[in-house]
Amino acid sequence: MLVFETTNKIKHALRQMVQQYGEEILDNKDQFVSIMNDTIPEYEKERRLLRTVLNQNMLSTMRREDSKKIAIMKAREYMTNELFLADSAVEFVLTCFTFMMDWDYESPAPAPVQAAPAQAAAAPAASAGAVTPGAIPKNGNIPGVTSPVGGAKPAAPPVSQQRIYDAKTASRSRWKNAIKVDDGYTTIDAFCFDGFGFLKSVQLPSSLVVIGEFAFSECKRLKSIELPANVKRIGRGAFQSCSRLTMLRIPDGVTEIEENTFAFCQGLEILDLPSSITSIAAEAFQSCISLKKLFLGDGVKFIEDNAFDMCPNLTIRCYENTYVHKFCQANGVKCEATKKGFGL
Repeated sequence: MLVFETTNKIKHALRQMVQQYGEEILDNKDQFVSIMNDTIPEYEKERRLLRTVLNQNMLSTMRREDSKKIAIMKAREYMTNELFLADSAVEFVLTCFTFMMDWDYESPAPAPVQAAPAQAAAAPAASAGAVTPGAIPKNGNIPGVTSPVGGAKPAAPPVSQQRIYDAKTASRSRWKNAIKVDDGYTTIDAFCFDGFGFLKSVQLPSSLVVIGEFAFSECKRLKSIELPANVKRIGRGAFQSCSRLTMLRIPDGVTEIEENTFAFCQGLEILDLPSSITSIAAEAFQSCISLKKLFLGDGVKFIEDNAFDMCPNLTIRCYENTYVHKFCQANGVKCEATKKGFGL
């Protein structure tokens, strides 16, 4: 299990923050995040993780639960199964939150590491052929178009089948130009390769299902990466600021382009999105200045207003009278629309 060496400092800083500003900030997410940014500015990765959980209203949900024990149990289950966080990240969040609220909590000891067999079998993909629509934001902005009710995100592999490639493992290859992730891994952990400035190419295993949030962010020399067919979720900010990434194909089964996924990918020219995409979140393609064409099918039912901010050369290709067509018309985004059945 990856241990957050900064946990002790951060949890004490957060408790002091609550003592100074009062417990009411625990129920005001935006105020809490703003004060937290000023309180622990040096811990960027930890703040990103805490913000991700806070954005799911996890803290206020825990406080509303009658039983603290049940609140902790539910929070752990949600972070593991819905946010796909690694055990170490879950325990970091729970340790900080409970200490901050003065709850009794003792993090469980990590399970003993078992030796892997010489030829590890590839972990089976999660629920093949049974992908549910991604959770879709509720604040659609086009008159006369109603956002669909969001379903659950694609399920993570059962815990017994998960094998997580974490930041500790990745750190052994920090100075390499090319990295190969061994077969059998199902998840690339959050922040795993974040800031790997020498990384140019990555080979991912066919067993991979989840790419965690900010997994490859700030990999400014990354040029080549092929996503395996079994990938079902790509976390927010996963490729943010990969400025030399020029082309990428998203596998069928991914349902959402999450916040900041390709923000500041200034060299991205070609992006192939599957028909399974249903929503595009805030600033997903912000400052993709080289992106010229993007086809969005009629399965897309929600796009955040600023998803394509500062994409001066982009023309979206779509079908007439679809949600995408109406979004482009309402938001001044260049588009080429044609009747369904005609080639795009």
